[in-house]
Amino acid sequence: MKKLLILLITLSSTLSFGQVVNCYVSVNPMDTTICPGDSVFISAMASLAGAGQSFDFNTGTLPPGWSTTGSTQYTTPCGPGPNGSPYFWAATVSAGNEPSVTTAAFDVSCGGNIVFDMMYATQGGASPCEGPDLAHEGVSLQYSTDFGVTWMDITYYSPGGYQLPANPYPNTSSVATGATPYTVWNTFTEPIPAAAWSTNTMFRWFQDWSSGSCCDNWGLEDISIQAGPCASAVVNWSNGYMDTTSFWAYPTTDTTYVAYVYDTLGNYQCESDTIYVNLNVASLTWDLVDTVNTFCPGDTVPVELLNLGNSVNPITYTWSTGSTTNPTNIWGGSNPQDEIWYFVDIEDGCGFQYSDSVLLTVNQTLSVDSTITYPASSCLPTGAASAFVSGTTGTPFYNWTGPNSNPGPLSVDATVITNAPSGWYYFTVTDNVCTATDSAFIDFENPPIAQFAASPMVGCAPFAVTFTNSSQNSVNFEWDFGDGNTTTVGNMNPQSNTYVTANTYAVTLIAYDAQNCPDTATVLITANPCGCTDPIALNYNPIAIDDDGSCEYATPTVVVPNVFTPNGDNDNDYFELITENTINIKLTITNRWGNVMFEADGPNPVWDGLAQSGDKAEEGTYFYTYEILGLDGETTLSGHGFFQLFRN
Repeated sequence: MKKLLILLITLSSTLSFGQVVNCYVSVNPMDTTICPGDSVFISAMASLAGAGQSFDFNTGTLPPGWSTTGSTQYTTPCGPGPNGSPYFWAATVSAGNEPSVTTAAFDVSCGGNIVFDMMYATQGGASPCEGPDLAHEGVSLQYSTDFGVTWMDITYYSPGGYQLPANPYPNTSSVATGATPYTVWNTFTEPIPAAAWSTNTMFRWFQDWSSGSCCDNWGLEDISIQAGPCASAVVNWSNGYMDTTSFWAYPTTDTTYVAYVYDTLGNYQCESDTIYVNLNVASLTWDLVDTVNTFCPGDTVPVELLNLGNSVNPITYTWSTGSTTNPTNIWGGSNPQDEIWYFVDIEDGCGFQYSDSVLLTVNQTLSVDSTITYPASSCLPTGAASAFVSGTTGTPFYNWTGPNSNPGPLSVDATVITNAPSGWYYFTVTDNVCTATDSAFIDFENPPIAQFAASPMVGCAPFAVTFTNSSQNSVNFEWDFGDGNTTTVGNMNPQSNTYVTANTYAVTLIAYDAQNCPDTATVLITANPCGCTDPIALNYNPIAIDDDGSCEYATPTVVVPNVFTPNGDNDNDYFELITENTINIKLTITNRWGNVMFEADGPNPVWDGLAQSGDKAEEGTYFYTYEILGLDGETTLSGHGFFQLFRN
């Protein structure tokens, strides 16, 4: 059984800011639809907050028990506030007098929310509108349950425009330049953490670091502590449930719920908006065509379920094509005449399932029934081909295309092609509704076939290549070896040629038959420049493509210091190895008892004098071991020794 829990908050108030009682109520869910058999959790959180728990700074006089520190203003020094009225604007006076706003102690023992408006000035602006930019210059929202002796963080608003669990102080990293999400007024709603639920909880907004009264300014407006004592609010429900904040409902029909809030004396205070819970039934409706048509196989036809209604989303679709979208395309297959059924399964958000189908009919009347070819004489374009077509609609267009015809590719608009040389020809007929194709090969007897093999085809220049001629129906041959060397011989096997210069050569053999008809074959021979291809090697050859294994590398060297002083004066603050001709260093440092203080692996590991716990290592003798990998990736250099750590 599913259980739904959806959040929507409503707020009613019997009296305005500053009067005796404010009534707050939030309910879940709001305007939801559930499936048959499901339950829904109905809940309310209500509180009656007393006077002094809300303040908008308009009067300039703080409520009793509230306080502010730092250089504070209740005006509009940096433009209008969210309501156009005065607001709290903060600046640090001096160290120990940072800006803050602190509330009185309230009874919030049943929890609630802290609601307020806040804005940071833009970083880099003119005083007093210069905003915080360092990571620890933001504002912390805190609470205290011991009258301000101890403060605990609720959340920290970082100058970068995001929230953290606490101020990362000390941290001087710049996180904001110019505008951020916090440099405009925003309304923040923070739930009161359970640890803060007490009868005497104070809240404060506190900036514990800034650059002075000139800078890092921020503002607050419309603070409201929306919480009260546990026993101060009683919730009754429109369905008869009394004095309860929550219950599971199992509606069998469409139902509404309203939460009514009373005080403990039975006086009505406020009520929530109406919760509408609607029950879904299996009533999905849609429209889908029964039949679609196409005259050409291979075409796609769009189909769509239309006018979907009376159901809960999400609705999913599974077509027999594998598609899960609506609309979708169905395919006309590959047969000129066919009937193809396509099916769709539909499921609504409550799991109710439905199905439907559509029939695609394919009826192509256009057809190329057959083709006839007539061979060409050797070397002469005397061939011909004819196509026989039926089932045309309207005026058809015929097209034969084929190989060479002076001055360009052959293209004839007819069912017959003549004076054609040997080769493949492609016939297309297109009428008013479809296209049909066929192909035919015009041959001739015993054509010359040029073919040969080359071995090897790739090598380091200079290298020799042997060519073996396996041409057919040929009596004369012309060789062009691609490097300026040529020969005209009979069927002499094998041929050979030596390639001296690195390059790619196209070797061509033309074979002629007795009527001097030619055929041509071509093979590419690649002569690569070879040598050392590693850029860090001593004998690196920048023009080499293939590596011949001749690379030579400089020997790795290492110099180890015997002392370092990590005292923060930027002089000898780090312990590191001085190396040359290395690609990796593995460094381990231990103290005199063998405890590992530092261990790293990389191009240049350095130790800053801190133990792995983060504490400063004591002065004294430390031991090191290292293992260095040379540029060739194989040569290693290892060693060990000791050094002294001094801090002064």
